Amino acid sequence: MTPPLQTLLVSGGDLLVVLFALITLAGDAWFVLVGLAMLYWVGPRYIEDARPVAAVCIGLATLGLAAVLAIKTATGIPRPAMTPVDPTGLPSLIGSFVGGEIESDGFTFPSGHATAATVVYGGLGLLLSVGRRRTRYLIAGGCIALISLSRVVLQVHYPRDVLAGIGLGAVLVAIGITVARDGDRLRPERLFAVSGIVAVIGFGVAVDAGHPREILQGAIGIGTAIGAAAVWYRLGDQLVAAPPVSIPLAAVGLAVAGGLWLGAYVGVLPILGAMAASAVAVGIILMLPLAEQR
Repeated sequence: MTPPLQTLLVSGGDLLVVLFALITLAGDAWFVLVGLAMLYWVGPRYIEDARPVAAVCIGLATLGLAAVLAIKTATGIPRPAMTPVDPTGLPSLIGSFVGGEIESDGFTFPSGHATAATVVYGGLGLLLSVGRRRTRYLIAGGCIALISLSRVVLQVHYPRDVLAGIGLGAVLVAIGITVARDGDRLRPERLFAVSGIVAVIGFGVAVDAGHPREILQGAIGIGTAIGAAAVWYRLGDQLVAAPPVSIPLAAVGLAVAGGLWLGAYVGVLPILGAMAASAVAVGIILMLPLAEQR
């Protein structure tokens, strides 16, 4: 049966919300991690320093998520009690997607998306050697601005939240790159170690506040930082020298690592299990080039 025409159409305002829901997707944790994993695996085929830069940006993302967790849990400020559109009034597939992006549970200050966008896209713009520096900065700044704006348009954050997220992200990028730089060399394991310390702090704040969701996120952050630091400390030079990963092997690695992280995030594992699964997941991502080599 053909659906009525009105169920297939959206108003101009609804279309704007859908557009910014797509933009905000670029700041989602899973999107950022998948993108960085693909840059880490396939990027060396096109960009000489793609692998160490991607590893540092994974460390920056872990640091940013850990810092946001600690501050959000400590402040405990609720999100805005409003939505820009009723997802049930949109076509089902679009409505389901938009509903997921405007979900307003959890705390609001600072914006995790603004922080993640700043540390990841800002880090890539600062560190990658591809293209002109000014072009990289403009692209990174545009991504940060659009993702941050999307959080306000979707009414899941107040303007102060995204401004605080950008400021926090800028500070973390400055600290993270300083920690990771060793002359002309990048040492991601140093940054992973710092990320682990911040994740432990966030975990402790969440335990003290008694927030189960934030406790789980803190455990995932600790596991990710520990697994990444251990792998890069032991195998860093070999990982940088290893060849790019083929697309079929990358798909397998993404499915396995993604499955482990998904199992941790949905809460089917106990706290220690989520921590271990996260450590193994990031280990798979980092070590996959060695599997390609062999």
